Amino acid sequence: MLSSSSLHPETVAAVRVLRERYPDTPFLTLGQTVFWDEPVKATLSRIFAILEKEGAIAKGTQMVAGVHDTDYFAKLEGLTIRDTPFVVLRHNDGDTHGLWSAAGEVSALFGSEVVPSRQDFTRQNVALGKAARAYFGGQESLLNQETEAPLWRALVHTEDRPIIAAEVKLGEIAPALRQQLRWAFRSSLESTGCEPDFEIEHEDDCHARAAVRSLWNWVNEFIEARPEALLTDLYRDLIPRMWALLNSGPVNNLSTTASLDLFRFAPETCHLPRFHFLDLFLNPATRDLAKRCYNDAVRGSGIYALDQFGEGALPFDVVIPGIGRGTLRVFGDSVSIETEPETQLCQHCHIESVAQLAALLKSKYGEDVALVGKAVSLISMLSAEFIFVFHEKASAYTSRTQQMNDAIRAQGVELQLHPMLRVKLSAWDAIEEVDANFNLPPHLSKAFKTPSISARDLSHRWQEVVEQGDTTRARLKAANNSRELMEELAQLSGAQWREREQAYVGALGALQMINERAKVLSREVEAIRNEAKATTESATHLEREKGDWFRANIAPLREQIFDIHEAAASRLNPTDENGKPRKLTKQERAEQTELEKSEAAQIESLRQKIAQLEPQHHQFDAEVEATLTKARELRSLANERLRAQRQIEQSAETLTARQTRDQLEERAELARLYLMRDAMMASDSLRYTNYRPTSWWFPLVSPEGKWFSALARTAKARIENL
Repeated sequence: MLSSSSLHPETVAAVRVLRERYPDTPFLTLGQTVFWDEPVKATLSRIFAILEKEGAIAKGTQMVAGVHDTDYFAKLEGLTIRDTPFVVLRHNDGDTHGLWSAAGEVSALFGSEVVPSRQDFTRQNVALGKAARAYFGGQESLLNQETEAPLWRALVHTEDRPIIAAEVKLGEIAPALRQQLRWAFRSSLESTGCEPDFEIEHEDDCHARAAVRSLWNWVNEFIEARPEALLTDLYRDLIPRMWALLNSGPVNNLSTTASLDLFRFAPETCHLPRFHFLDLFLNPATRDLAKRCYNDAVRGSGIYALDQFGEGALPFDVVIPGIGRGTLRVFGDSVSIETEPETQLCQHCHIESVAQLAALLKSKYGEDVALVGKAVSLISMLSAEFIFVFHEKASAYTSRTQQMNDAIRAQGVELQLHPMLRVKLSAWDAIEEVDANFNLPPHLSKAFKTPSISARDLSHRWQEVVEQGDTTRARLKAANNSRELMEELAQLSGAQWREREQAYVGALGALQMINERAKVLSREVEAIRNEAKATTESATHLEREKGDWFRANIAPLREQIFDIHEAAASRLNPTDENGKPRKLTKQERAEQTELEKSEAAQIESLRQKIAQLEPQHHQFDAEVEATLTKARELRSLANERLRAQRQIEQSAETLTARQTRDQLEERAELARLYLMRDAMMASDSLRYTNYRPTSWWFPLVSPEGKWFSALARTAKARIENL
């Protein structure tokens, strides 16, 4: 029997402070589905009951468990299934990498939404391209098969028009919901060693099968009794049943709600404290200050700043049943909602208070409108009326909320908000005394190095396994080349990789020898080509010398002969002083004959000189031709050596060694990916589920309540101010 002395002292202290300071404030839990971790917060009802019974806190502690149904129901962009409104999907980093689940996720025993992504592998030094080449089907198939969260499934809406979770009709989602739960229950029963067929009673019924049958019957009975109901109605019906199942009896002072009800925004509700935070963003005196503090808080977080939602955007969404959900925008004298398409509420109006906005919305859409804060402002809204109960590690936005609130207060604006109660659970530590044995899923079987394990051993060893997984990841990441990687694989995976490492070293050695031989030939080719180039340049130089010598020696003599011929030609047609043809005198003809004899002698003398120079001129031609012939021979030799180099590089020996090297490198990267994946899935899922276990696992594994009692006993709670 639990008593206050057996509870964690920090939890007792935190609860006492909150009950003394805020005696009339209820504790609020808010989750999207009853089939995940939210009902585990029934540990607090157990703790409250113990402390009330012993007089440590005042009686009448109120708890409100809500269904967060104002988000859009899960969709997947590009989904082609259209023959049914809802389907059950796996999550991986391939075909379903864009999946975001809301209101319809479930984890089988030991499961969580751990999806090792391509970015995760890249950060861990995995060469994904090489690994994919060794995987049958390539990268697409690898991402679809090897990055999947194996023990997790989501319900996804397939129709074109997105709908909020509060609009999901039970009759439409029931077939997919049954399929999802049937998978989760059967998978979990297999992990406990029970036969998975739970829908029919057996004489040798194991307690786990009886537990899931109760859940299954509750769901089916509600669907059959109220086929016209909404999914939210089913979840609200199951909340008190689940809390009672976990606590082995009814939970007093528990009420249920849904966020569509919590945030119903009408003239009758707008005065509630939960909407006071909205008023800061509507009141002209504080609007700019509040928006600035919000934007400063989300900067660098990946959350949109307000101007990214459009002019006048405020950090609140308006939910209009049948139309959708969109950002509230108040700018100038206009008010609109960023639904698809945009909803224009009014122009030429001035909205400066929650009362004015509530009246405007009621006039347009009646009383079923809800107004919900975006992630960072949501907590500030509800903390005005409730003490939020959060799991440790839950909600990545609270630090941004605290930063925003602190900045607003620093400007002299008072915020009357209750603190949160953070609860740190230790599910796997708490399972130590449970009499149970488990068949482990493959990634945990590898991590624990056994196919099955007792609850006691699981409790004692899980943290060691997590640390080993972290160590394995670090070691594999540190391997910066294939040789280092294979050495690590040999240590992690045994002799098989030692043999492969030796084969890899052999292939590298063969390739190195081949490369050296090829380099010798490559250097020869380069040297011969350089010599051929120099020889060609020498021939060009000789051609220039030949031209220079010709112009200096033979060309002048030929020019003289040309000039003599030109002078003789000019004398053939003599003219008088008036330019008219005339006949030469006898004396002139005699003189011309003597001149022609003299010119002929000069020409003959010049030709003899040219003839004497011709051999030297031809010698230049011979030298040029010899040089060019040598250059051609050198180029031919270079090509011959190049062919020999290519023969070496393309030989069967080379191709075999290269293929061995490449295949081993690719297989090593695939092996690194497998080990990284298993380590990530084991370490991350064990850590995550230790803090946030799925609620229905407890009666499945420990129907007598021992596991849940230990969870309550070891729960560590702390106060976190907002």
